Amino acid sequence: MLEELHNWGHIFVKGWLDATWFPIALILVHRGQRIKACAFIVVCMMVMRLQIQIFDQMGFAKGITGFIDWPLIVRGYIVYGVFILLFIILSYFSPFTRGAIYLAASLSIFFMAFTVSSIVLIL
Repeated sequence: MLEELHNWGHIFVKGWLDATWFPIALILVHRGQRIKACAFIVVCMMVMRLQIQIFDQMGFAKGITGFIDWPLIVRGYIVYGVFILLFIILSYFSPFTRGAIYLAASLSIFFMAFTVSSIVLIL
């Protein structure tokens, strides 16, 4: 029983740990921003997995330089987790932001996360 629970936990951590941001976002983000916040999290999840898959296909499972010995998925979780947390905090403290401005801020934070994660994955 414990071994099976351990296997399920390993599968969750390896593949779906970043899905824990959904309930956090739904609780903390204001009503008009929930769909956009969830879309931001989904896009971050998909892009992180695409980046990792590209590095795996190129044969760099530990990054190009090998400077950091952590697996790519852990690095992606950390980088995108920090930026998702930043996004949720900014969303919480800006309840009356108009849709276009909120979308522009979302895109800005996403491109920052993408750039930083690309650098961290290379290392």
